[in-house]
Amino acid sequence: MKKAALGLATAILLAACGNTNTLNDKVLNMQSTDEIQSVDTAFAASNIATITANMNFYNGLYTYDLDNQLIAADAENVPEVSEDGLVYTIKIKETAKWSNGDAVTAEDYVYAWRRMVDPNLGAPYAYMFDGIIKNASEIMAGDMAINDLGVRAIDDHTLEISLENPSTYFTDLLTIPAYYPQNKEVVEAAGDQYGSTSDSAVYNGPFVLTNWDAASGNTWTFEKNEQYWDADNVHLDTVNFQYLPETATALNLYDSGELDVIELTGNFAVQNQSNKDFQTYPTPRTNYIEVNHETPGLDNLNIRQALYQAIDREAFVDNILQNGSIATNGFVSREVAWNPDTAVDFRDDAIIETDYDLKEAQENWEEGLAESNLETLSLDMVAADDEESQLFAEYIQSQLTEHLPGIEVTIHTMPSSARFAALSKGEYDLGVTFWQADFGDPINYLERFDSSITRGNYHYDDLDALVNQSRTQALEPENRWQTLIQLEQVGLDEYAVQIPVYQSYQAILQNPKVTDINRPGQSYINFRWVDIQTQ
Repeated sequence: MKKAALGLATAILLAACGNTNTLNDKVLNMQSTDEIQSVDTAFAASNIATITANMNFYNGLYTYDLDNQLIAADAENVPEVSEDGLVYTIKIKETAKWSNGDAVTAEDYVYAWRRMVDPNLGAPYAYMFDGIIKNASEIMAGDMAINDLGVRAIDDHTLEISLENPSTYFTDLLTIPAYYPQNKEVVEAAGDQYGSTSDSAVYNGPFVLTNWDAASGNTWTFEKNEQYWDADNVHLDTVNFQYLPETATALNLYDSGELDVIELTGNFAVQNQSNKDFQTYPTPRTNYIEVNHETPGLDNLNIRQALYQAIDREAFVDNILQNGSIATNGFVSREVAWNPDTAVDFRDDAIIETDYDLKEAQENWEEGLAESNLETLSLDMVAADDEESQLFAEYIQSQLTEHLPGIEVTIHTMPSSARFAALSKGEYDLGVTFWQADFGDPINYLERFDSSITRGNYHYDDLDALVNQSRTQALEPENRWQTLIQLEQVGLDEYAVQIPVYQSYQAILQNPKVTDINRPGQSYINFRWVDIQTQ
């Protein structure tokens, strides 16, 4: 499978290093526009800061190198795969250790995966096992015991995994926190406090977390993990983080030499384009409007299509963001996946017809209101409190109120963790949000149309069937590709399940002394590779 050279998510996590002495000591000082929510990998889902952190102080079986190629992490080498593609046998490095000195074992993976699918835990990324690992679906539905999950330890350093169907992307899944190991003794000793403080966990990645708790966690620190099997090749000694979301403040600190990489939007991006440190690059992040189909009015297809068609996407990226981001009416980002036969980008193969069309929007709006016995429609829209999300929300509000007579949109801004909770609980009408690729396959976006995964409170049997069909076509790559195209087209053109608006490009200023910032397919910084030039 062709992999993309995808961008770094500095919209959420901004890299920085300090004065000359700090650089010489290999200490990197970071600004973050999000706060870490948990160091329990089962809950590494609420925002980019949380996922990025968990990906740096934990390791899975595999990761990505600087060239975006899959390489072994805790695994000794590539998996041994059965002829039918259903059984993976993976050797674990005998040198892999937890930060307390315990060996990382196959049982640590078995324990963590069983915990992930336990319906009593409610892990938000448990769906990453659904239809993938044998018996996961039945366990999550409460019909089988967690011990029946298709994973077992053959010995201390050999893991055997059984799949429901052959998968083209299973090894990529093993790079994300949902598939990381956990130390059972530490988890059970911490009880309900596990993951809420840096001291409540032990770590098997290149760094350990210090000086953090969820209650007041606006600062935190990564320290080099001396127990890490590849510690000799980790360049940084310390990474300090501070929660600081304001772009203007970040720019001032960059100009004074206290920050090394900052994200720019709007006028800040325009004003700094001639700066020698200015860069822009794509990320696999699609920003969209989540739609609650249980909201009166939004349960009507014509009204949803009217909202979809009432937004001038090009004007937003060209006149408001001005950071290189591109308009999109499709969900899967560019530079994520390519046709296995023709190498055409998925975004060019999967043509979505529904787009900005003011005349059709107003016709659908009037028809939808009549069908719903409504004269007006008042909607609450939730958005995170970072600057880009606020710009996005305000633009959507202005477009809808300007173009659709009788609509009222009230914006509710909140920390990203609160927005995540509101969307997950269905406590919203519209939600300003995004999806950022965890791995380079369209299904990572499109499985969110499945009724068991979506936060939109809808159920369409044909969408569910297409998701399931794509999971059984690993041995038919071209047929699977066409299934995925159909899945996106049905979800957006026929049902308008959600409203894509733009794909993020990041405009940044970066100090050239900071090198090898990894930009893997997941778009999360892997500090294992980062270095600081001191000469």
